[in-house]
Amino acid sequence: MYDKAQKLSSTELLSKNINDKSWSAIFLTLNASVNNYSKDIVYLKELASQITNRKETKLEGTSRLIIWDRIISGDIIFEGKGLVIDNDLFKTGGRANQLLQNLTNKNFGYVSINSTDKELKNLKHEWLNYLLNKSVKEYKPTEFENAKISEISSLNAVEALIFSLQDNPAKRLITKNCLKNVYKLDEMPEDKGSSANYCNPDTYTFGYLGMLFGNDNIDETKDAKWWLNFWSKNKDGLTWNNDLGIYEVQK
Repeated sequence: MYDKAQKLSSTELLSKNINDKSWSAIFLTLNASVNNYSKDIVYLKELASQITNRKETKLEGTSRLIIWDRIISGDIIFEGKGLVIDNDLFKTGGRANQLLQNLTNKNFGYVSINSTDKELKNLKHEWLNYLLNKSVKEYKPTEFENAKISEISSLNAVEALIFSLQDNPAKRLITKNCLKNVYKLDEMPEDKGSSANYCNPDTYTFGYLGMLFGNDNIDETKDAKWWLNFWSKNKDGLTWNNDLGIYEVQK
């Protein structure tokens, strides 16, 4: 698959980007583009034209892929770790924007699950201007000073983490398979110090939420339901404390 992708023409890669149906296929498109067409202005302009393509695909094989909006929507199961992507790879426009960002090391904004037609047209316009050697102001993502893990520090990430704690058959299956295949166990261990606890993605998630809200020790009374209620009540009043690198509820 890798060698075949490397031999694709730019026209074939443009078509592939529109039709990719899995995370592995998207990665092959990205890899082949970076290796062969990073300086091909015609290819880059055609990718920019794809940004307004709103075609959506339910991607397969998304293990260890983290797109916060897609975790919230239930399209991706959060497994506790993986690669965070800010563009919505379920959409052709999001994949095109990701390709352009990787090929040029420039960022003029992201394609999200909620991007409007106007926003997509503006983003496309920014890319085309840049490719015409015009001056274009780059997008500056929000910085979370003193964050322990910046990739999980946005409010979007917090919402996704809390959503991921809720019961889900697919998450239960991931946990079960990990326990059986890696640790030869049929259920979670009683020993809280056992590494087998990390078969359950929630073990990571509770730790991340504790980190984001300044809780050094995991409070077992704060279960999935508690966090969901907390989010519903306080989501509009959360502010980032730059000195402490945590979220606080604005009083």
